[in-house]
Amino acid sequence: MSGTLGIHNVCALAMVAAGAVFGQSAFPLESLRITGNQRIPVKQIIAASGLKIHAKVTKADFDDARARLMATGAFENVGYIFKPSAGNAGYDATFEVVEIDQLYAYRFEDLPVPADQLRETLRKVSPFFSDQIPVGNQILDKYVAAIQAQVGSKIKVTAQLNSDLPGKTMVVFRPNTPLDRVAEVKFVGNHVLPSAPLVEAFAGVAAGVAYREPVMRALLDSSVRPLYDARGRLRVSFPKIETRPSLFTEGVTVIVTVDEGPSYSLGDVQLTGIAAADLAEMQKAADLKAKDLADFDQVKAGMNRVLAKYRDRGFMSAAGKISRQVDDQNRTVNVTIAIEKGAIFTMGKLEILGLDSSSAPVIRKMWALKPGATFHAAYPDEFLDDIRKKQLFDNLGQTRSETSVDEKSHTADVKLYFIPAPSDTPRK
Repeated sequence: MSGTLGIHNVCALAMVAAGAVFGQSAFPLESLRITGNQRIPVKQIIAASGLKIHAKVTKADFDDARARLMATGAFENVGYIFKPSAGNAGYDATFEVVEIDQLYAYRFEDLPVPADQLRETLRKVSPFFSDQIPVGNQILDKYVAAIQAQVGSKIKVTAQLNSDLPGKTMVVFRPNTPLDRVAEVKFVGNHVLPSAPLVEAFAGVAAGVAYREPVMRALLDSSVRPLYDARGRLRVSFPKIETRPSLFTEGVTVIVTVDEGPSYSLGDVQLTGIAAADLAEMQKAADLKAKDLADFDQVKAGMNRVLAKYRDRGFMSAAGKISRQVDDQNRTVNVTIAIEKGAIFTMGKLEILGLDSSSAPVIRKMWALKPGATFHAAYPDEFLDDIRKKQLFDNLGQTRSETSVDEKSHTADVKLYFIPAPSDTPRK
């Protein structure tokens, strides 16, 4: 940004017209530049400013244009400069803007006006925003006022930033009334899965949460849907969610109707990102076969077995992604497991903790992975198991390994922990 931000007029030249005081006399606006914008198109900013090329303007018009832009809520700040044009027949102006960088999605709850109508109302308040809106510069108050005018005076509208949907912070427009909290949950319509595991999974995330249907649906997707995924019920749905006052405690009972849908089996299972020479081995490790039940717990376990093999070959950053294509007609699901191996890691430092000065060198000598050698992720635990089998220590208690990787140097450091057994614990 230039040093002009927030300065309305940095040029005090006199216009050629005799007696004209710069900025106070009206002259045509010959050019208008916008700088600093990242997201909002120049044409939209100029339109919102109200300035028009060739229209006569004074400094007061530039002040008004700045005020209009600030009133949109789209900018942290707006500054401008203007000066006589090259031919001294008018003004050249530049507006420098700093856009609001934090925008939020929004939703409406329990308001007696259709959501599409309310969204259109918000667009009229600030034409720069559609699916996401700012919350600063008093713009949120303007949004609330516009919605209040739509719903009438019987309901007082409030707006709050809310993070009750997993991974989402949203602006929620709703009546200014307290929300009931979830006291207990129940399921109806389920047959494939008994109610007990459903209640346990859902209550674990919903109990005590303020009741909002969108939140309940998001929590059902994160807690209950995976249980059905493990049974091949990929089209499970929750067609109705009801509430009633709890008979036992303060709050509401949430009653979820379940449509478990048909059972699906695996169709084609593809592994991508794997060299042809490794494909047969990795397919065997994944152990996922067509016509098996589409259990996505098993699909994930199969992917993890493939990743474990790559990590044991030094690809410590190996990662995978599962995608699915559901064929409703044949009730099958094709699965693609995309593997990204990443870089090969080598052995870095070995640290041995819990052993005396005479025992630690013995263990270090037995350690086969030397600095610079390709790192094998399974080796530290295998090494400790071998130490235990060889019974080198009379009072060996617990052992564990800890591997830390350096993504920049692509090295892996290992700590081996040897913990003596309590004195009254017999030797194993």
